[in-house]
Amino acid sequence: MNIKNIRQEMALLNDVVPLEGQRLSACLHTYEAASNQRELILEWFTDQVIPQIPMDSASFLSIGCGAGELDVKILAAVKPHASTIAYVGLEPDSQQCERFMSSMELAGDQNTRVETLNTNFERCTEQRRFDRVLMVHSLYYMDDPERAIDKALNLVNESGRLIVLIASNDTLNELSSSFWKMENGGSSWFSEDLSKHLEERGVSFERNRIEARLDITSCCEPESEQGSQIADFIAQVPLGELPPGLRTMIFSYLEATSQLDGDLRWLPHNVDAFVI
Repeated sequence: MNIKNIRQEMALLNDVVPLEGQRLSACLHTYEAASNQRELILEWFTDQVIPQIPMDSASFLSIGCGAGELDVKILAAVKPHASTIAYVGLEPDSQQCERFMSSMELAGDQNTRVETLNTNFERCTEQRRFDRVLMVHSLYYMDDPERAIDKALNLVNESGRLIVLIASNDTLNELSSSFWKMENGGSSWFSEDLSKHLEERGVSFERNRIEARLDITSCCEPESEQGSQIADFIAQVPLGELPPGLRTMIFSYLEATSQLDGDLRWLPHNVDAFVI
């Protein structure tokens, strides 16, 4: 089974429903729990980013913060380093914003100021500048990635940095990029596209590969809801709404491209960290 066979079957579809709303949130939570990527991102952030931020007063803007699961951990890691912290989360989903505020306020103290901007980033009119602007797995969802990067850079202060974490277009992401192309008429950006854009613009940056694993063992177990949620998030579509034959092909593709370690079946879940 290969991606070409799947794309041939996809071409026969009239329409594809994107993964969104409560199903998206549930699938994201299950997907993240099956990967060690988030903890490795936090380790990288603690080693490479936090030591460079101002020690007196540090400000952050997290674009596409979601419910703040990673931001809470970043805030906890920053608190021993900076005397005062301003942390702003930007998220278009109002329910996710509420969860972000609840989690971040619990993790904060009198020296921490937290707020949310409940808006789409491309429509955001924020004028403040920040020490660190974070885009963690959010660039894929931007309608105009070039404009989004330029806009994010304009929100970084003179001594600040834009931090972008984005996957490469490898085996794990071939499914999502195929469905994105069908839904939107174009491909989403991956790390290769970001590198090319920055190089063409003459913007200096550092790029580091964070190597992680995604446990897809449950994707190979019939009737597993956990496996269905992980597969839905990988493809970025609710696979249950696809024709049964295509759905079977997708699960077979995941199994065929995975690696076996004892009883564990996994896929590389790498991410590239850009410091711009």
